[in-house]
Amino acid sequence: MPHPAARRRAVLFAASVAVLSLFFVSRASEAAFAQAAPLTAASYLSRLFLSLTPGLVVAGGASALYARRDSPPKPLWCIAAVLLALLTFAIPLWVGAGDLQAAQKPEQAPQVSPRSGEERLMPDGSFVRVSDPRPGNGPIEEGWQQALWTEMTEAVSKGEEQVVMVFSRQGCPWCDRLHPVLQNAIKNRAAAIADGAAAEGPPLLNSPLRIFVYDLQEFGPIMQRFQIEGFPTILAFGPADSRPVMVPGYLSDEDFEKLLTDVAVAKPEPARKAKKKRLFR
Repeated sequence: MPHPAARRRAVLFAASVAVLSLFFVSRASEAAFAQAAPLTAASYLSRLFLSLTPGLVVAGGASALYARRDSPPKPLWCIAAVLLALLTFAIPLWVGAGDLQAAQKPEQAPQVSPRSGEERLMPDGSFVRVSDPRPGNGPIEEGWQQALWTEMTEAVSKGEEQVVMVFSRQGCPWCDRLHPVLQNAIKNRAAAIADGAAAEGPPLLNSPLRIFVYDLQEFGPIMQRFQIEGFPTILAFGPADSRPVMVPGYLSDEDFEKLLTDVAVAKPEPARKAKKKRLFR
């Protein structure tokens, strides 16, 4: 039976090791606890239990080793002491590695939906602004601006649909007022095509109306290319080989419909005479 003094020394040694282990564990988890959300009672107790368990395990192992320090065989005791020491130093890394990684990981900024895109009428009568026309219903991916621009230019070149570009910017009150005008025009065109009311008019007015909205912050170079100076600005396309019409400012429902009609009946520009090719330019 161990001497009472030896037992007290064993308990004191085990307690010292436990306190040291708990100190390292708490330091390793300090950053994660500081940035964590407010803890509930259950989560706090579970974290407290996880923090205390490694120290208690080390304390129990140290107490057992200290009590048997004089017991043969000595090599096994030394090996066990080395393993316990390695476990003691590995505990902070094992417990705090995940918390430190989570605490040091920068928070990802929430993805902001683009303001540019095509106004599309859904079967239920609602509207969706499609920024990335490429197949797939996932989040907006890199290259969506080029894909949107390609979608618009292809629609203009085919000449099978009437295309309108609207240049806008965030915080523009007249741009916000123009938004329902655009949606009403798309609805009216879809209803006219469904009823056959536009069949006797110009062919372009009997085709779908596609409206593409471009925001200043997302398509700044395009705005400079078209020399846009005010917002909103509307650029409406007519038949092939006809000059598109640019109108700055807000338009009412009646004025916007008149613009679409005037552009749809515009005559193609006269073909320019081809210049003779020179050997040196």
